[in-house]
Amino acid sequence: MNSAASTRTAANVRTHSNGALNGTVRSMLLSLVIAGGISSGSALARTVIIEIAPPPARVEVVPMQRHGYTWAPGYWGWQRNQHVWVKGHTIRTRSGYAWTPDRWTEVDGRHQFQRGSWTRGSERHGQ
Repeated sequence: MNSAASTRTAANVRTHSNGALNGTVRSMLLSLVIAGGISSGSALARTVIIEIAPPPARVEVVPMQRHGYTWAPGYWGWQRNQHVWVKGHTIRTRSGYAWTPDRWTEVDGRHQFQRGSWTRGSERHGQ
């Protein structure tokens, strides 16, 4: 084997191994970015505090609920710097729990959004 062929082969090996290494590193970084984005995105979505009060709730016709289902009323959500109506919908009930709807509460002159959640029946009524 001559020295030119040997140099080309060594360069090909370096390129191939660096390419594989770079691919592995890129995959790991992408995984970390995605995992971080998902966890931080969900953390950000939990708390919304704004200075603009939501409009009055809209009147919704609540359909008859089948056994084992309950109505989650509509609410004003916050998207792209404005209030947006989110329609009410039917959800499956959880035995021993009551649905506390999505709502806005006033805190120090600002409005904080609180996601709807299931609470134990006795906790909801202070018993």
